[in-house]
Amino acid sequence: MTLKKVLNIALALLVTSGILLLSDLNNRKTASKDTVEASGGLYAVEGKQYQIGMSIFAPEPVLDITLEGLWQGLRELGFVKDSNLTVVVQSANAELANFQAIHTNLDNSKADLILVTSTPAISSAVTAIKNKPVVFTFTYTPLEAGAGKSYTDHLPFITGVGSFPPVEKTVAFIRDVFPRATRVGTLYNSSETNSRKVVEMAKKNMADKGLTLVENTVINTNEVYQAVSAICQRQIDVLWITGDNTMMQAFDAVVKVCGEHHVPIVVNDNDFVKDGVLAGVGVSWGATGYRTAPYVARVLNGESPANIPIENYVEELVTINQADVKRFGLTIPESYRKAAEEGLKATVSGASSGHQLAALALKGKKVKLCLVHYSLNEISEEAEKGLKAELVNLGLEEGVDYTLKIYNASGDITTVNSIAESVAAEPWDLIFTASTPTLQAFIKKINNIPIVFTNSGDPVGAGAGVSFSDHLPNVTGISTASDFEGMVRLVKASMPGIRVIGTVYTPSEINSVFYMEALRQEAEKEGLTLLVAPASTVTEVSDAAATLIAKGVEAMTQLSDNLTAGCSDVIIKHANDHNIPYFAFITQQVEKGAVAALARDYQTAGADAVNVALEILNGKDPKNMPFRLVSKTNVTVNRAVMNRLGLSIPSSYMNASTHTP
Repeated sequence: MTLKKVLNIALALLVTSGILLLSDLNNRKTASKDTVEASGGLYAVEGKQYQIGMSIFAPEPVLDITLEGLWQGLRELGFVKDSNLTVVVQSANAELANFQAIHTNLDNSKADLILVTSTPAISSAVTAIKNKPVVFTFTYTPLEAGAGKSYTDHLPFITGVGSFPPVEKTVAFIRDVFPRATRVGTLYNSSETNSRKVVEMAKKNMADKGLTLVENTVINTNEVYQAVSAICQRQIDVLWITGDNTMMQAFDAVVKVCGEHHVPIVVNDNDFVKDGVLAGVGVSWGATGYRTAPYVARVLNGESPANIPIENYVEELVTINQADVKRFGLTIPESYRKAAEEGLKATVSGASSGHQLAALALKGKKVKLCLVHYSLNEISEEAEKGLKAELVNLGLEEGVDYTLKIYNASGDITTVNSIAESVAAEPWDLIFTASTPTLQAFIKKINNIPIVFTNSGDPVGAGAGVSFSDHLPNVTGISTASDFEGMVRLVKASMPGIRVIGTVYTPSEINSVFYMEALRQEAEKEGLTLLVAPASTVTEVSDAAATLIAKGVEAMTQLSDNLTAGCSDVIIKHANDHNIPYFAFITQQVEKGAVAALARDYQTAGADAVNVALEILNGKDPKNMPFRLVSKTNVTVNRAVMNRLGLSIPSSYMNASTHTP
């Protein structure tokens, strides 16, 4: 068939597709973004079977890597391939014309969604698929393929993740590695929208760098060998191949011919960097696949793609073939060598945590959150800091993905109850409480909104449940119960022969009474006597500390409750004035004069609470989520105070931390 005939056929198909697309869009826009609500959430429903129908251009290594990332992400969300998830794959066998029949077939199958894995597949899907929702991945240019006008204004039945390659950085790499180069060759299938877009951008970038882009195009894989032979004879200094589906299918021919002509190759698909390919400056497709998992999960559970914005996600990757560097006698700048090393480390370490998938599923939803403090003491401030930092670390943007209103009762129970009543009157998506008193007040007034607590030492004693696993149906969270056994051991290891320790506690705080009794039990197990003194105000705290010292305590092991945490300086001063070691359960008190702290990490407690909340916001039921202990505990030592008091704290305690899975 002549090239002219092929182009005429392609034009006819394009016109026909355009007419069909316009007609179909008019019909399918009835499923508008405003009328279709989210359904089952992010996590797989227990006992339910799911099915994906998937179209591929043809088998290739880079697609395999993308899919490995996708299946891993879905496993973390409870969708396990060949268990509760069946995947039916149909290949176009590297022929673009085959996609139409494939998508028509999948559209009439039992699949819950259709997964398309190339830009040409998207172009076909938007016209051929009329009944099923569509999710895409492994594509450069989904919008140019017809998925929509923008990432938020897209066809209501399709969404997914695109990864446009780092064209500007690719050109910069070529310029830096080949400073004398003037002509860069490229090959691509002119029928592929993604390739045309990338080449168009590269041409402009190369012109800015003093490079001329020499192009040659193909229609199918049979033309690749001849095309690459022709371009190598056009005095090019280097050949650059972007992620063109046709070229990737015939890549061995590219490598063979370039090797014969001694032409180095740079690609955008890093997994093709092997013998005969110098470098890749491109996309980490495994990360893209992993990033696509929540899109697939949400649609599998019934959410309309109309509600899920398209995303362009790129984890840039530099890969260098040292054998080719040596063969061509090149010098790779340090910045690229370092980037390649970092990329290798990232590949070895694997994909990111399931928490990031859960956060991604909230993008653009603007969930309504509130955080309630009893008082802003050291513990509460640390928890708030950790909570806010985790939201940022997970890529969530305040005002876009969520709103967070913060309340502070300033240590007044009446105010806590008033805040609880006010919060109960508003439609929150989730409530955080940052102390035991706030937890107590809120569980009495709110039973229809999820509550996630943090900084509560005794949530069971507060009334949130009868155990960590049997609790109120709308409540779960992070317990920060102190490590009393560890504290007693630390004190005994630091002060051999000690017999009497002391603490101030607050009788009106349930967690404080719980802590006091727990510390007493652990002290008695180790042959120590715990002296305690009650306090209900800041003034009483000072008097209580003086009383304990007068009774002969040899060390203060001060509990962490709301009252004493807010005026710890007072107790520390009494202790230091009498050369009595002060051991803390709050890390920040070390800076104030405590000799050591064995402390739950309250910033981590805030972060842990966010990750619990993400699971709930993505469909998990709080009643099935047991309370958890904070995942990190720190030991911090004040060496100056230790030396002044003549103590010898074992080296194993010096700046140690432990993590709870």
